[in-house]
Amino acid sequence: MKGLKLILRQWGRNRLFTLLNIIGLAIGISASWIVFRIVNYEFSFNQNHPDKERIYKLYSAFKEGENIHRFDGTPYPLGTYLGANLKKDLTGLELVAPIANRSFESIKVKRSDNETLEFNEQDKIVAATTDYFKLVPYKWIVGNPNTALKNNNEVILTGSRAKQYFPDADLKSLLGKTIQYDDQLLTVTGVVADLDYPSSFVDKEFIRVKPNPQEADNWENSSSNFHVYVKLTENGSPAQVIRTATKKFNEMVGDKFKQYSIMAGYELAPLTGLHFNKFVLNSSDKQVMFGLIGIAAFLLILAGINYINLTTARVPARAREIGIRKTLGEQPRQLTLSFIKETFFTCLFGLLFSWPLVKIFELTFSSYLPENINAYSDGLSVFIFLLGLIILLTLISSLYPAYLINKVHVVEAIKIHAADKISFGGISLRKILIVFQFVIAQAFVVLTVIMGLQLQHALNSDVGFQDDAVITLKLPYKKAEDSGKSPFLLKELLQKYPEIDQVSLGHLPMNNDQWGNNIMMQSDTGQILVNMPFKYIEENYLDVFKMKLLAGRPLKLSDTTSGILINQKAISKFGFKTPVEALGKTVTVNDRPTTIVGILADFHNFNLHAPLEPLAMQISTDKGTLQNINIKLNGDPKKWHQAIASIKTEWKNVYPNAPFTYQFYDQRIKDLYEKDYRFYKIINLSTSITILLSCLGLIGLVTLTTHQRTKEIGIRKILGSTVSGIVLLLSKDYIKLIVISILIATPIAWLAIDKWLTDFAFKIELSWWMFILPAIVTIGVAFLAMSYQSVSAARANPVDSLRDE
Repeated sequence: MKGLKLILRQWGRNRLFTLLNIIGLAIGISASWIVFRIVNYEFSFNQNHPDKERIYKLYSAFKEGENIHRFDGTPYPLGTYLGANLKKDLTGLELVAPIANRSFESIKVKRSDNETLEFNEQDKIVAATTDYFKLVPYKWIVGNPNTALKNNNEVILTGSRAKQYFPDADLKSLLGKTIQYDDQLLTVTGVVADLDYPSSFVDKEFIRVKPNPQEADNWENSSSNFHVYVKLTENGSPAQVIRTATKKFNEMVGDKFKQYSIMAGYELAPLTGLHFNKFVLNSSDKQVMFGLIGIAAFLLILAGINYINLTTARVPARAREIGIRKTLGEQPRQLTLSFIKETFFTCLFGLLFSWPLVKIFELTFSSYLPENINAYSDGLSVFIFLLGLIILLTLISSLYPAYLINKVHVVEAIKIHAADKISFGGISLRKILIVFQFVIAQAFVVLTVIMGLQLQHALNSDVGFQDDAVITLKLPYKKAEDSGKSPFLLKELLQKYPEIDQVSLGHLPMNNDQWGNNIMMQSDTGQILVNMPFKYIEENYLDVFKMKLLAGRPLKLSDTTSGILINQKAISKFGFKTPVEALGKTVTVNDRPTTIVGILADFHNFNLHAPLEPLAMQISTDKGTLQNINIKLNGDPKKWHQAIASIKTEWKNVYPNAPFTYQFYDQRIKDLYEKDYRFYKIINLSTSITILLSCLGLIGLVTLTTHQRTKEIGIRKILGSTVSGIVLLLSKDYIKLIVISILIATPIAWLAIDKWLTDFAFKIELSWWMFILPAIVTIGVAFLAMSYQSVSAARANPVDSLRDE
């Protein structure tokens, strides 16, 4: 208690430095706390799964020339084949668990009070087999795992989904309950507890229904809706499974792929690394995790540097106290322990203040956290991490200050001489730490500026079409939303309004929903096959998006089966040198001869991460294929409010049961860069924190320097120094260090941002001003941080500063 009282007394005498230390440490600890929770959650996926080393996921790998195209999907019958021939053909395979994603427009649950609950667009529903429950270690609340999904029209629910459907019921009483999936009635035959650890097995409803006849024997169609998991025996070989699956696929449809020079095959992804496998759907990026760890480490290091700098700067002021304690018999070990204790309590207070910062971040930036991070308990691991962090931070932050304290000589201390300072080649460690702080800060500032410029470039570049003043709406696809009504009626109704310029149905020019097809053409050298994205449109589509036609004409309704548009990249693939040369040529699409009626100027089908590629457009009258209605508004924004009201009125006339949900297309394009914007905001926030931490340290050091040079400042003022001259005197040494840090940070930042930009096929050119401007900003912010204390000292009455104590 006596030691704690001394620490509190010391804090009370130096409130500013104590506050700066605690704030800095709180920021560093909170960043580490948040990042640890995210990283611990992501890296714990599947790690508690029994026999995880023997479980794999099968996915497709198609080899075309030197390129291998990997795809997280399989043909539907592959899983059935492997399961049926488990013991006959496959040695080393213990289990096969195929699953197929299923979707239903409406799910109805009749409760005991005759009330019917309806759920729309429920996700995480799969068709599975009994072996799935041998593979995944669910705890059964009710039901028999040995007979699960043995019969058709059965459903098994997880506890969370059962609570959603039957909120007031005892889960053990749900056996025999029925749930209506569209027009199918399924019986609940089991309820399992949700897995209590992060897992790649995230589905909530498991059904047994007859397979679609179009799927059951279709080996050609590999779909991301069909997945196969396998479990090997103790000595099982993954290569054996791959050979068997590949052999069967080639027996069924291999010849059809070989004629296009495509070799079909499969690969296995181990469950232990499935969550970070980039070829698997919904995987995470391990590099992002390492990036977050790096950011948290830098922020924590900055906080530690602040503490070391402010503490060592206070050593001369505490020299008399240290000398007296040595005179009274304190040994170096006792002094070191007392200082370590003081640092430990400072870190504890930093931890205390970090808790509200963590909660504020979780509320403000909840979209940046993994979706289910709070569904699993991580209290123990967080406690162990924070305990270890505080101990490590205490030891690292106290070593150098403790070393200086023990170097204080009793006689010199009582005479109030400054303590010695450790140095490297005459450069004090404190200066090295300041430079290191601002190297990190400047690198973050440069990254923030150039990332912002690149994202603005992505949104403002000429992408080959116009997206301004275009509203898009998804066409209804559910029976309950009147999906049977023709969208062409809606188009006709909208065209009569003067505030609407153009209306057209069809795919969006740039989006993530991709439809593809093969186009074949006979040439002098043989058959040319090109696989490319397809856009299905209808008349006046080019007018809505102001697309440029290089040759030929737009598509007409009569071109439904006989005409096609292709772009510049496509004609070069077919060997044509000019658009006019390709015009009128015949190609084959879906085994039908089709005429090239027009050549489009290239436009961006994906975002600017991807290069331009061959693309085709065909006309369609099928509302399910067209998907969207695209509306070009009048150029006067003042009329847009009325236009939207008119669109809503006609939408409700045609689709009274469908929600009216529209979006401006330029906003939808911005959403394509959501991942980039999220990373940019993380860097932006990190930049603000690094600047704040660095400036907090500068404020403390300038305050201390001002206090130590009070008499010198008074003398200089009497001798005629101006306020600006004294401010410059107090700041110039620190400005020099910041300039040095900028020179060091610039090449580091250039290398980092150049690597980030390589992910963009279309990017900005780096220029000198992109590094000079952030440097000026950094120096300006640092100078402003130092100026308050410097100006106050410069304006103080020299009589007060020179008065004898």
